[in-house]
Amino acid sequence: MAELQDRKVAEASALVASQQYPGVYWTLNDSGNEPLIYAFDEQGRSRGTFRVDGADNVDWEAMQLGPGANGGFALYIGDIGDNNEERKDSVIYRIPEPQPEPGPVGARPSVKTTARAEAFRFTFPGGSRNTEAMILHPKTGQIFLFTKSDSAVSRVYRLPMPLDSKRTVNLESVGRMDLAKLGARTDGLVTDAAISSDARRVAVRTYTTVFEFELADGESLDNLVNRPARGFRLGDGPQGEGVTYRLDGKGLMTIGESVPAVLFETPWQC
Repeated sequence: MAELQDRKVAEASALVASQQYPGVYWTLNDSGNEPLIYAFDEQGRSRGTFRVDGADNVDWEAMQLGPGANGGFALYIGDIGDNNEERKDSVIYRIPEPQPEPGPVGARPSVKTTARAEAFRFTFPGGSRNTEAMILHPKTGQIFLFTKSDSAVSRVYRLPMPLDSKRTVNLESVGRMDLAKLGARTDGLVTDAAISSDARRVAVRTYTTVFEFELADGESLDNLVNRPARGFRLGDGPQGEGVTYRLDGKGLMTIGESVPAVLFETPWQC
């Protein structure tokens, strides 16, 4: 679709399609970078850079759109990566979705500051886990995490509800997702996930493949671990990481780690 003009987006690890600003997407860089989120459009033009107030970037790996604390839309940023599995706790930040603005073409974008982030801290039962994928139910706000493992078995966890920013909670285990049985022959490393706006479809991606699950209207996301999935190959480069549903739900948008970062579209063919 486009190359991102902002070359500071060098390690894009997540992707979100805005609902209140059609045609705008959000992404972020992972570990070792500043706590910044980047807005851009389908032509790759920068629509704003925002520093997340009250947040640190230990290893940002996921971002989702969901209900705000007081209505409206919020961005949920998953500081959940842990390659060495040594973190004492992880955190998900929530901020009201900032309003993107078009910047002058070729100009160095200014950095604005978001509202102060709420921080939801948590631990994994049985010890830390490396995690890069998160989904958030668009109506209930419940959060699910998918671990990244060389074994191609992703463990699925959920945060207890209601979300509580005043204490560290222990995640609840949902089950195991065996990507080898779903058809991942050579790559079972889960790098991101996405959920459609009606919560009827969930996409879980690896570096090379996306698996899509279908749910009935109102069905619990807990049932994902017992569902078959359709697998589709992705051609978005060797470090493809982020995925989101297109606003109309008729395809997937993806992004990966490269300079420049490149936005890809995978429309449904049937």
